[in-house]
Amino acid sequence: MSFVKRHGLWSDEQREAAKQLRRIVEEQKLEVIRFSFPDQHGILRGKTLVASEALRALESGCTITTTMFAKDTSHRTVFPVFTAGGGFGMPEMEGAADVLMVPDPLSFRVLPWASATGWLLCDVHFADGRPVPFATRNLYKSVLAKLEKRGYDFVAGLEVECHIFKLEDAKMSPGDTGQPGQPPDVSLLSHGYQYLTEQRYDQMEPVLEIVRRDIMALGLPLRSIEVESRSSSVRASASSRSSRRRAWRLPTTWCCCAAP
Repeated sequence: MSFVKRHGLWSDEQREAAKQLRRIVEEQKLEVIRFSFPDQHGILRGKTLVASEALRALESGCTITTTMFAKDTSHRTVFPVFTAGGGFGMPEMEGAADVLMVPDPLSFRVLPWASATGWLLCDVHFADGRPVPFATRNLYKSVLAKLEKRGYDFVAGLEVECHIFKLEDAKMSPGDTGQPGQPPDVSLLSHGYQYLTEQRYDQMEPVLEIVRRDIMALGLPLRSIEVESRSSSVRASASSRSSRRRAWRLPTTWCCCAAP
């Protein structure tokens, strides 16, 4: 019996989505599938599996180490993972032990910017089936369950503001390495400080069109893209969605879309 079946982790809807996922992988001849989960900083971490192995791991999960939950934004492990409790006060987190990424078939996407590549968001579980309490998706779903018990729902429209720069020098020589490494040299796409003007939008439009097409290709509910006041700054907003329509997938999917 698979890990998913043994612990009752999928709904009927997820099981049906897994069947459709398998068909898409075969029909589109996907070669690899990324298993990803969002850490405490919103950074996507995970593994890329050859498609045939990914399909085998759909219900059995894929291992990662608990150190993924012990890092800061420079990617340093900042908790004493090789001490009692691993810095979390939990024996399961000691010694860089393994936990399981279990894919959510409803999150499956074919990435428009990567060749023959599928992508799945994962929930993270201990070997006994319990959700890892520090995993952000588990935290979010537990809060939504509490709201539902009280007769409430969470409705949100995501809004992302960011700066987009042109890469001039990636600083990829051996001397530039480190944790963190040497920051790259960049230049602006616009001077900014002309809030919501078409002139500034036209300057940034070639790049914004790439972002828009990839967002739409992922099936996300994009509402608008706007130039912000600051230099080389942009804002994208999504239509409001209920948590019952799986708005909890949207932030991480959007981060994945913005990654390139």
